[in-house]
Amino acid sequence: MSLPFDPIEHLRTDGRQVFDAAIRTGLDAPVASCDGWTMADLVWHLGEVWHFWGWVVGERALDPATVAQYPEPTRLPDDVLIDWARASHVALVNELISGPATDPVWTWTGSPQPVSWVKRRMAHETAVHRWDAERTVGDAYAVPPAVAADGIDEFLSQFLAAGAGEPLEGTVHLHCTDTGDVPGEWMIHAIEPGRIELTREHAKGDAAIRGRAHDLLLWLWGRTDTGLEVLGDAEVARRFGTWGRRE
Repeated sequence: MSLPFDPIEHLRTDGRQVFDAAIRTGLDAPVASCDGWTMADLVWHLGEVWHFWGWVVGERALDPATVAQYPEPTRLPDDVLIDWARASHVALVNELISGPATDPVWTWTGSPQPVSWVKRRMAHETAVHRWDAERTVGDAYAVPPAVAADGIDEFLSQFLAAGAGEPLEGTVHLHCTDTGDVPGEWMIHAIEPGRIELTREHAKGDAAIRGRAHDLLLWLWGRTDTGLEVLGDAEVARRFGTWGRRE
């Protein structure tokens, strides 16, 4: 799919900003937005994620049997952690740009997806964790509207139905207020484990949740609920906000 931003450029920049924040705060600094994590845990998590997907793309792994052979890294001491994560970040970027974006690779969706799927996933993973890192430093950072809006779309279409919970009773409309020409509205008609009924349109739901794309994205990922306006049935909005909650 065509994206309204360059995922590789954002992956590069956001990863570097995570390292910068980790160096400035020190690896012992607690990350308030990730319960129980320190900056070292955040860097390790991102390094693991980058390392894994760089390997998947580099191997062009296509099936679970191949993925089972992944050489999982062990946790490294803090004095070499940033250097290792930085190397994983660079290796991932290099793998993502070294071959056709249409090449299929294994994913957790249940079927292979093109490398472009990994580019998108890694850009969004890194963007949210950049916010975690910048917040730990005390810097204000907002995911750009076009990136955040696509992150919302990815969350709804790829993650939400994978959550656990009773079928959602009621309908929900999400509305970004700052995306301009980039699509930024969704209507969630139904959610149950393994299935979501979703359209990308302006429509009236039992509950409507409005705000900047950045604020809606962070709310979906369990970070913050500031800057949002809830209209209609507050209980439907609450249930939707906790359904399939991700960290």
